Amino acid sequence: MRKIIFLLCAFPLFLSAQSDFKNSLKVNASGLVTGIISVNYERALTPNLSFANSFIYRPQKSIPFGEEFDKLAKKHGIGITGVDFEYIFVDLAQIGVKSLSPELKYYFGDKRNRFFISVFGQFENFEALVPASLEARYDGTVYTLDKVPINFDIKAISGGLMVGKQFKLGERFVLDFILVGPHFGGAKSVYAKVETSILSRLDESDRAYLEDKIVDRFKLSDSYFDVTVGEERAEINAIKTVPYLGIRGFVFNLGVFF
Repeated sequence: MRKIIFLLCAFPLFLSAQSDFKNSLKVNASGLVTGIISVNYERALTPNLSFANSFIYRPQKSIPFGEEFDKLAKKHGIGITGVDFEYIFVDLAQIGVKSLSPELKYYFGDKRNRFFISVFGQFENFEALVPASLEARYDGTVYTLDKVPINFDIKAISGGLMVGKQFKLGERFVLDFILVGPHFGGAKSVYAKVETSILSRLDESDRAYLEDKIVDRFKLSDSYFDVTVGEERAEINAIKTVPYLGIRGFVFNLGVFF
């Protein structure tokens, strides 16, 4: 009987202890719009400091608001990426990504709803199929190869700062709003290839002509890229790390404490 009375008295204390959750698991609710699957695990180290890690995945498919992104790329591509997008059709592109993002997060104050700032790293692997317009010469005649599919494989590492606010929804649930998270780094591997039957019919001078036109059309710097055209494929390879700028923002992560 005394054991039962002890358990009944201790039960509220047990619940109180369990309410001090150290872990949370969150999913990106806003990713439904962009087709991104993002899962975040967070572990509290102190009342104000935590460590988190996110896995981000998007299958290779068309991007939402493709026409708007195409206009932005054509307007600002050279300044942001170093590549001219005039002959690249972003609105018709198929883009996928796998990413891992460790993060050290600091919360301000001890209120239920509080701002946070974090330092994070981003390890990304992009795969894309992007149509582009090429200019080739064959048998003395210049042709426009319209919307030729180019396969891209890009691996990038970057780091940055992120600002947001956390809202606790009761004792077990949480909503994180990420306002903005710019990150800067480099693409250590950039590879693109074009496979089209016309390449097998080009002679050596025509392949050299196509190489020059690829460099000229996309404004590829020979400090970063090497272009080769063979009988089976045309290839673009990064010869050193290419500067890379990305941004995360306006993301809602819905999660549960445990």
